[in-house]
Amino acid sequence: MSDFIWRDDLGAALATDGAWKKAPPGSALERIFAAIALWRGEGRPFAGHALAPDDEAQWEALVRRYFDRDAFGCISVNAANMCPALTPVSAMGELVRRLMEVDISFALRGELAEAGLVHGLDAVKTWIGLGGLDAPANALLALTANATQANNCINNGLVASGFFNPARDNVVVWDVNHPTNHEAWLYRKATQGWGPDSVRIMRTKLFAQTVSVDEARAGVVPSDPAGEDEIVAALLRLVDRNTKVVSLSWQSNESGLVLPMRRIVEELRAVNKDIHIHADSAQAFGVLDMRLEETGVDSIAGSFHKWPCGPRMVGVIYMNPATGAAERFAPGAWGYDEHINTPAHYGFAPESGGIDATARRFSYLGQQNDVTLVAAWMTALFHTGHFHPGVTPKRVEARTHALGTRLKNALFRHLPRMFPDFREDAAWRHIVTPTTNDALRSAVYLFRTPEGVAAGDVMQHVYAKHRFAIAYLRVMGQDLLRVSPSICNLAGDVEGVVAAIADVVEALRAGTLPSSPPSRAYI
Repeated sequence: MSDFIWRDDLGAALATDGAWKKAPPGSALERIFAAIALWRGEGRPFAGHALAPDDEAQWEALVRRYFDRDAFGCISVNAANMCPALTPVSAMGELVRRLMEVDISFALRGELAEAGLVHGLDAVKTWIGLGGLDAPANALLALTANATQANNCINNGLVASGFFNPARDNVVVWDVNHPTNHEAWLYRKATQGWGPDSVRIMRTKLFAQTVSVDEARAGVVPSDPAGEDEIVAALLRLVDRNTKVVSLSWQSNESGLVLPMRRIVEELRAVNKDIHIHADSAQAFGVLDMRLEETGVDSIAGSFHKWPCGPRMVGVIYMNPATGAAERFAPGAWGYDEHINTPAHYGFAPESGGIDATARRFSYLGQQNDVTLVAAWMTALFHTGHFHPGVTPKRVEARTHALGTRLKNALFRHLPRMFPDFREDAAWRHIVTPTTNDALRSAVYLFRTPEGVAAGDVMQHVYAKHRFAIAYLRVMGQDLLRVSPSICNLAGDVEGVVAAIADVVEALRAGTLPSSPPSRAYI
């Protein structure tokens, strides 16, 4: 059992049960920092660990220290949806919960606001590659409930502000974006009287390496492209002088394709430097080394509960100060922030129509969950090496990619059990995720099941029989399985889950497992 979980012997950092009610005012931050110092000290034995992508011994030591695997009822290989929380995240959540059980004064809440929105945002700023900017973190970032809320700030706010005129302008999206960054745009178009050409879609040809000349002209990209040129060319065919917004998933949860975001930004800026470029980063935040200052996107949305292995119900939105991105949006919420201040407290009288010219305009959401906001800070500290000194965003990206390679190789070994005609050089016939060019994927793998075997059945039996959590998706009418390992997984998890899938498929074919597929797919 991991010993890095909530413990009553954390001493001065956390105090005994009887000491909670006697804690002097103003001591919450002191306790939080004491816990951080304790956990940082406990990470010193890992100082020599460079965490090479395939160093299984070092990564296993990390996993067993920072995830309470002995308590897991199943092993999740489903990071594209949700990951188990890191133990410092869970422990800090418990600390803050206990603090708030005995004291919900403004004084305590002020300390927690400083923890989450000052120290926490500073740590996130460093984590995602913005540490070189002079702007304060709360001018660059705001914490939301999740990436869904952050994405809806985008597709609502650009129109309300007048930046995007749907009677004249167009937005380019991707058909394998998350629904909040694809279908949400179509919903606005259908319900708000937008023009017929207001939403343009870069489309994906599933189970394909090539597209026809006509498909290429229409902005279609194969699911297994040879290189990034095909992706960029398809996108640019949809962009014209009326394009005001390009909104894309950095990595698709529905195809596993990782877009060359930095090049896309460069190419779009060459066409029109004023296009707003939004990168939905729910599948990039916490897995890719985002380096946002270099990448140059105007905005991102992300969630802590996926690849970062952070708390549930915390998201993040970023606005690029160099392009004045935040000023393009009318915020959908006008309330108070975690400091319990409205915009008026910062000099923006409501009758003036003014509000912060920075990302802070997205922070007036009213009461949020202090427990999860402070726990999100612990997530950022982990990813920047404050607990395990070997952890960096670059190493997390490399490790996840290595797990993706291991997963691909496992599929190549086991798919012939499901598809007798399977060939590695034609893997794209069965696997949606790019297999030809490894630079275009990370570790989100989607693949089909044999005819007559329901993907939903496989998902359910892999969970019930083998205790692995995976996903079943319906993408463009295709029922697919999705496996997405992260830093919470061991190499054996990757090997085991693919073997389990093959075992279940064979059993379903033989009739030794019942068929009762779920009535719904997931995202």
